[in-house]
Amino acid sequence: MENILFLVITLAFLSLMATHVYFTNQFFDHLSEHHPDTWKKLGQPRWKIHFGDTSFQEALKYIRQKKFSDLNDEALEVFYKKLKMVERSALLIALLIFVATLVDILT
Repeated sequence: MENILFLVITLAFLSLMATHVYFTNQFFDHLSEHHPDTWKKLGQPRWKIHFGDTSFQEALKYIRQKKFSDLNDEALEVFYKKLKMVERSALLIALLIFVATLVDILT
């Protein structure tokens, strides 16, 4: 039973990570369509990880620090709220995985 529970929790975590990628791309797509100057200034970010390329990290910092709020764009606010909800949920599930692992080890 514990294995099934662990698998379900892990799959939920992975689905939240995929959801985060989706909303991050939606944020960047909206930014590129409605605020192209800002998007270009950020290095035309997309969800990508390339060693040595810091544009994605800088764009995530831009989102997390809510630097987009001066654009007065409600859609960006909505994406930000969804991203925060997904991040909090993923953190909670990661904590559940950790606790479930500890319980399994200690019992």
